[in-house]
Amino acid sequence: MAAKPETTFIKSIHNHLQETYAEKMNNPFRSGCADVWYSGSKGDIWVEYKYEPSLPKIKEYLPDVSPRQAKWLGDRYSEGRKVFVILGLPEGGVIYEDTSWLVPQTRAQLLQRVLTRLELAKWIYEQVGSSPCKRSSGRSKPFP
Repeated sequence: MAAKPETTFIKSIHNHLQETYAEKMNNPFRSGCADVWYSGSKGDIWVEYKYEPSLPKIKEYLPDVSPRQAKWLGDRYSEGRKVFVILGLPEGGVIYEDTSWLVPQTRAQLLQRVLTRLELAKWIYEQVGSSPCKRSSGRSKPFP
């Protein structure tokens, strides 16, 4: 069975995160939890991933966050947790910080903010740092 585009997108970022702990969160009994928890020496973050094979040609766009996901993310944010939504696109991705995923943006605004997969991985690494509980035994220094 072929992997879903969102899963493929997440893997393409994780390929660059050899020194960061990443745990896919999947609980079939309780929906809403963010897709991935990242942890390292600098702290941890929660990321909900969304993927669009192409941005719709509409005036304003919001990531397709379900009501349960919105509640989970909002509750964690209210507790002081670092939660993010990353919108994956064929060109790369857009990071929504804090609760900015609730604010509609134009297609042009989003395309100006697109980062490559490597840049997204570097950003995640900058947030959490390395972990003794690494994803793999990859490079000792993932980014120059």
